[in-house]
Amino acid sequence: MSIKNILFHSYDFDDKIGGVTVGYELCKILDNMGINIRICATNKIDNSIFTKYYNDEFNLDETLVIYGETVSGNPLKCKYVARWILAPLGICSPVGITKTWSKTDLVYYFNSEKKFELNPDLIGNIYKTLTYIYINPLIKNKNNHIRTGCCHTFRKMINMHKYVRYIHPSESFEITRQHSQEDYVNIFNEKEIFISYDPLTFMSVIAAMCGCVSVIAKLQGCSSQCELFEPTSIAQYVKEKKIERLYGIAYGIDEVEWARDTIHLVEDQWKDIMAFFKEKTIIPFLEDLKNIEGLKNTVENNYFR
Repeated sequence: MSIKNILFHSYDFDDKIGGVTVGYELCKILDNMGINIRICATNKIDNSIFTKYYNDEFNLDETLVIYGETVSGNPLKCKYVARWILAPLGICSPVGITKTWSKTDLVYYFNSEKKFELNPDLIGNIYKTLTYIYINPLIKNKNNHIRTGCCHTFRKMINMHKYVRYIHPSESFEITRQHSQEDYVNIFNEKEIFISYDPLTFMSVIAAMCGCVSVIAKLQGCSSQCELFEPTSIAQYVKEKKIERLYGIAYGIDEVEWARDTIHLVEDQWKDIMAFFKEKTIIPFLEDLKNIEGLKNTVENNYFR
């Protein structure tokens, strides 16, 4: 059986929610590759990424629906289902949610997970990734040659650190959740250094893309960027490219000069990362859809064995 259509089940569009924007971006990429794809959301909100919403035009017996890991059951009652795991189960999703899923549903991960490293022989067969990142066109280095001062954010710091040693100066400007992404871009184009106490926020990349040296406060028990990125979407890229650090980003104050010296390489590196995601995760996903009933990356194999 070859899939003819894809439905992406989504929350209403909100550009402040990363899981929503990456889903819309994935739909745009698949649509540009000739896939018949639609978004199913409660409200059909106009946005700048993707606006082809579902209007009951598909035969659901020939359609794959992609649900995020927070969705219980199969509300659209499609014959073929894929669970897209954006965050490890139990963080954003209810404990035990897998009991509401069919054991034959497919599983794709946005990020690498610890179990990948524990079972490397299952990668590409049982453990499969599907990754693409939305980078807002507003995010750019405006080449402001007069940069002064520091900014910082705490974000999910409390969930990450056992204890924290603050490394930002007292006059540093705090970026909070009340700031929009457009605010971030403007601030990052004015400041010289950005410090994040949340080691996994994408703001660290946004800052570097805007020409602001990005510093991630060190985590206890984590010695390097490579180790820090093991549970993230770029883990496979870092491993295959045999790199130790991302350009423009310092892991701790000691790496600031290195980050400053490489910040002009950030944009090209992220173009390479996006091309990598497409080649290594999106194209294989589309190949899977040609033989969907023979795949082994099922809920049963991922969560019940």
